[in-house]
Amino acid sequence: MAKDCSVVVAVGFRGSDPWDKEMIVVELFLVLAIGAAVHGQPGDTVAPNQSLVDGETLISAGGAFELGFYSPGKSNFRYLGIWYKNIPPDKTVVWVANRDTPLTSSSGVLNLTEGGNLMLLNNSGIILWSTGTTNVINPVVQLLDSGNLVLMESASKIILWQSFDHPCDTLLPGMKLGINFGNNFDKYLTSWKSDSDPSPGDYTYKMDPYGVPEVYLRKDDAIIYRSGPWNGHGYSGRPEMQQNDYFKFELIANQDVVYYTFEDLNSSVRSRIVLSSTGEIQRFVWYRSHHGWSLFWWKPEDSCDSYATCGANGVCSTTSTPCQCLTGFVPKAETEWKLRNFVGGCVRKTNLGCQAGDGFCKLQNVKLPETSHAISSDRTLEGCDFWCLSNCSCTAYSIVDGSGCLTWTGDLIDIRTFTEGGDTIFVRLSASDLDCSKCKHCQKRFGLVIAVSSVLGFLLLFSICLFLWLRNRGRKQVGNILEQSPGSSMTNTKIEAAQQAMNQETGTTHIVGTERSTTTSDVSHNTTFGGGFGIFPSYNLSTIEAATYDFSNDNRLGEGAFGIIYKGQLGDGRKIAVKRMKHLPCNPDDFKNELSLIANLQHRNLVRLLGYCIEGNERMLILEYIENRSLDTFIYDKRKSILLNWSKRLDIIVGIARGLQYLHQDCNMKVVHRDLKPSNILLDESLNPKISDFGIARIFKGDEIQERATRRPMGTIGYMAPEYAKYGIFSFKSDVFSFGVLVLEILSGKKNIETIEGDNGTDLIGHAYKLWKQGRSLEILDDAVEGSRPPIEVIRFIRVGLLCVQENSEDRPIMVEVVTMLCSQDVVISSPKQPREIRTPGDFSTSREITSLTLDR
Repeated sequence: MAKDCSVVVAVGFRGSDPWDKEMIVVELFLVLAIGAAVHGQPGDTVAPNQSLVDGETLISAGGAFELGFYSPGKSNFRYLGIWYKNIPPDKTVVWVANRDTPLTSSSGVLNLTEGGNLMLLNNSGIILWSTGTTNVINPVVQLLDSGNLVLMESASKIILWQSFDHPCDTLLPGMKLGINFGNNFDKYLTSWKSDSDPSPGDYTYKMDPYGVPEVYLRKDDAIIYRSGPWNGHGYSGRPEMQQNDYFKFELIANQDVVYYTFEDLNSSVRSRIVLSSTGEIQRFVWYRSHHGWSLFWWKPEDSCDSYATCGANGVCSTTSTPCQCLTGFVPKAETEWKLRNFVGGCVRKTNLGCQAGDGFCKLQNVKLPETSHAISSDRTLEGCDFWCLSNCSCTAYSIVDGSGCLTWTGDLIDIRTFTEGGDTIFVRLSASDLDCSKCKHCQKRFGLVIAVSSVLGFLLLFSICLFLWLRNRGRKQVGNILEQSPGSSMTNTKIEAAQQAMNQETGTTHIVGTERSTTTSDVSHNTTFGGGFGIFPSYNLSTIEAATYDFSNDNRLGEGAFGIIYKGQLGDGRKIAVKRMKHLPCNPDDFKNELSLIANLQHRNLVRLLGYCIEGNERMLILEYIENRSLDTFIYDKRKSILLNWSKRLDIIVGIARGLQYLHQDCNMKVVHRDLKPSNILLDESLNPKISDFGIARIFKGDEIQERATRRPMGTIGYMAPEYAKYGIFSFKSDVFSFGVLVLEILSGKKNIETIEGDNGTDLIGHAYKLWKQGRSLEILDDAVEGSRPPIEVIRFIRVGLLCVQENSEDRPIMVEVVTMLCSQDVVISSPKQPREIRTPGDFSTSREITSLTLDR
């Protein structure tokens, strides 16, 4: 049964004469109406025998909220409600008194009696709603700037009734969602029936205090979504819920109360949680310079948020087959499972028999199972592990900040995975099902296995170390042979000698450095690349021609300054990307430079080298094929840009930043890319970014001055740092400038060198700075992003982008600082100075020659 946010009190009249009854009603209404006319607008309070009629309002002292009569949507009924004052759209209502008993005309009167009962009456004098309070000495009603309507004793200020105790569909900062065990008073949200009907709808959002507390979204009695247990900083099912400078979240749980509450920490930001009439729980955020509310998050967000999608002991994932059984479990109904009917869930392959060989399989980045029957205790990880193992009915355990040791008995219900965040659970398995090859971490709990595992682990570690030492020694021998003949191809004898030296010491016969097997017919055995950078397979030209259909235009993916990229497919079915170098005089050196660089770079946000081809005048790099091609095909395309919501754009920006940090600081060589732009950022099937095209990149040695000059600046207009474009000086800060331009382009969907209409022909950098200076940063956002994530994060990213494009390189941060600013909301970000705008190619050139300069249009 849905909960009403109002308290309705019935009224009766004593006496037998109908005429007396009618006269009493008329007299009461006339008194209230005359009182309202006399007192007029009462500010933020209502005193005894003072009334509020339709057309009049209460406004909180600070002007934050307003109380009055209104009609929602297309309805003709009138309701007494509270809404935000001066925040568009008009009347964002947060509380309704008479949601079950609407007024049929504009004749409603709100009155406070001498005894302290706040009543809403219609023109017939019938009480439609009342607080039900009595015997209050000197009562007063006040609308606070928190949006709370309170009835209190005027002298003591003791609150006897408040609207915050009777929530409707909205949770405001300071409100409590939960239960008081002392009076069994339960506070929860109930949806409206529709946008035009605030009467209680089908959905509730309610704290379940039993077991380990968590919040459930229900439609009538059916569970739609659950939040997961509290993990110290947020709910397990909401990994994006992090403490920051704008919101403070809190769960209070003790023997007297269990409730969730939150606060807004920044006066320029307001937020509210709403249970929509369609059954979504949503957080909206309003920023002072932003027009309207932005949707911060909502649940359920995807199919895995739906309750128990995969049944008992099943795991839901949005990145693979929706449902999988936990390790050690199989589908309960195999036929139904194959038909994608997963509600039956999974059962154990082997029932737990409380055997000595039982152990645990570790599952990370998950929403923890339903906790209605879980037990919380104050134990360490080791203590929790031991306790669960010694309790024959325990099926899993987890260590959660704020809840200690959680243990489950019976089936594990409603588990889902996340790409990032979430919690870790240890699922108990019998010894026969404890397959460590399928577990990210497994623990077996009997002495012999521990002893044997320890010995085998030591021997394995020793063997790996010996193998790596021997392989490295073999590579050095190959490198020495290569260095004896610089600038020329190795002879077959030298190659064979080098390969034999390595194979004899490592006991291997395969090509080192590849992650996948390569068929013998695809790989040429007369050319190998080493030079101290590792060994990569050389492919025959005929193999590459066949893979790319003779470099067909249909297979052409794009073109850079030094080469054309083709899509290909090898005989074993593997997809590849082929970079075919152009026939330029500088090709051999550029080719060797890029090959040497990529061979040494291993990072998730860098493109991976698979091999190469040198035959006649042909020079080709064989790279991993990236499914979604380059970033520019998304952010500049209005149709595809909608696929990049704010969350995904944030991930892309951070991924590029981490890749640059690796190039500048974390890899063995310090690399300046020199041509960072959207077309050189590739997106894989999950839209993760990978930096590509190292044709003009340069290496800095550890003891070398981290700045160089060149007579041949190469790059792309709009992304080149001013000192590099004008004077040929490049450094790590040159890449930082390019990254800053990328940040602004990803957020806005516009190119830097495009002039901005209505802003005196300025470029994107100048336009972004102008908006930031005026407090209007959000106006730069791409329409496809706006409203999908909070503006707070957007402003932080814009600010970091502007810091990166400072004209003076010394004013720009280094990439490790950039990553910190992007990923930590606790870091103080300095204010950017006005950057230099780039209007035309002529802005770059002085007397210095610029070669291979491109316009990325």
